[in-house]
Amino acid sequence: MSRYVYLDNITRTAPAEEVVRVIKNSLSEHWASPMAPHQIGQDLIPVIQEALKTIYSSLGAREVDTFILTSCGAEAVNHVLHSVYHDITRHTGKNHYVSSKVGEAATIVGAGHLEQLGCSSTMAEVDEDGMLSADKILDAMTPRTALVSISWANPLTGVVNPIHDILDLCKERGALLHVEASQAIGKEFFYLEDLAIDYLTFDGSLIHGPQGTGGLHIRAGAELSPFIYGEADQAGRRAGNWNIPGLLGLSEAVKQAIEQQDLMGTEVARLRRKLEEGIQKAYPEAKILYESSIRLPHITAISFPGIANDALLHALNKEKVYANFGGGALQQLSLMLMNSGISPEIAQSTLSFSLSRYTSDEEIDLAVERIASCAQHLRKLSKHLV
Repeated sequence: MSRYVYLDNITRTAPAEEVVRVIKNSLSEHWASPMAPHQIGQDLIPVIQEALKTIYSSLGAREVDTFILTSCGAEAVNHVLHSVYHDITRHTGKNHYVSSKVGEAATIVGAGHLEQLGCSSTMAEVDEDGMLSADKILDAMTPRTALVSISWANPLTGVVNPIHDILDLCKERGALLHVEASQAIGKEFFYLEDLAIDYLTFDGSLIHGPQGTGGLHIRAGAELSPFIYGEADQAGRRAGNWNIPGLLGLSEAVKQAIEQQDLMGTEVARLRRKLEEGIQKAYPEAKILYESSIRLPHITAISFPGIANDALLHALNKEKVYANFGGGALQQLSLMLMNSGISPEIAQSTLSFSLSRYTSDEEIDLAVERIASCAQHLRKLSKHLV
């Protein structure tokens, strides 16, 4: 058994071949500083502008908006949280922040840090469909809410949140909106020109882009002070010299993600369904969580009642099928599900599987075979122990 099946594309994706090629070329060609006064540095300014133009065009952003290249998605999230604190909270007294119980670590931990600075925060609950509805956000808001910070979709279950409804609510209540969109880019159709989202962030390594890159889109009118101070670069919003190879790789990744969006919505969704149906046929006790909810096309959370998810994940790891049960940048899946009203028996037996546009039929066939075999073996062991 030499071939592995990678079904953990919510924590990191393989960089696209063209992204790797672009970065390699840039490392040898674009090593000078565009901030330098000489020609070799100044020649890089059009290179940066063209890469930014591609990102703006791909995401449907306006020229008056601002895009900041960051070192990762977590930096982009923290830039939003801490700059809103400095720009809004300290001057207006609006010191309440809303995140969600199914949010990611950067948002939850970042909001917790703001509490040490005298702010308060509330984690909104999801409904029975695993969705963070506008009503749940409203329940968490107060007249002093400065910012609502949420993910476009739950990265572990794939359930999509009603961003348009939440956006309308925030505008009505006078709160800023930050959306973490790493899992949505290339899977959900949207144009930032048509969405008055104040801040949108993403991580390059989650869209087949380079590691060590992220993006922060700032809508015109939603000002944001720097998070990293130094020389006045990136429209005065982030100090530090340009990571030009990273920018070019990220630009290519964003472009490809949008170009491959139809593939994600059709072929990858078909493969996910094939995975779900194959597992249920081979292991009838398996349960697909939030099957009737609106989900991203590449993510599924599957419960194997009677089997501890850590035991199954360990067994699958030995069989070279790589899945996820949270942790790291994500919440623990079982805790998140229990916070969402799922019973402990189901929550503690659930794994998250996430495909990519490179996942093949053959890989799904292998995954179904190995997952069913591991589940059947562990179920027999658990019954014997009982």
